[in-house]
Amino acid sequence: MPPRSSQDHSWSPKYNRHMAENVSNGVTNEDLAINLLQTQLEVSLVREEIANDLRELRRILTREMGALNHEVDDVRASQLDLSNMVADLKNLFCSM
Repeated sequence: MPPRSSQDHSWSPKYNRHMAENVSNGVTNEDLAINLLQTQLEVSLVREEIANDLRELRRILTREMGALNHEVDDVRASQLDLSNMVADLKNLFCSM
């Protein structure tokens, strides 16, 4: 690889002039820096919004799972009641 001239290095004053001269679309380094900061802020806000949505989803799922567990407990209690009732009826018929 051939040696690079000093103007090819980002620390060179000629590099900055060279880059400024080559900006053909009118976007300056300042514009790029502002856009980068705005993008970083937007990413941060989106990340925070996603975290809030996840917390809300966890809260809803926890509530729903609690309700489902309560229903399962009710079904199990009803099954036990039915089993006891069947056993009582069986004993009643056997004693007749």
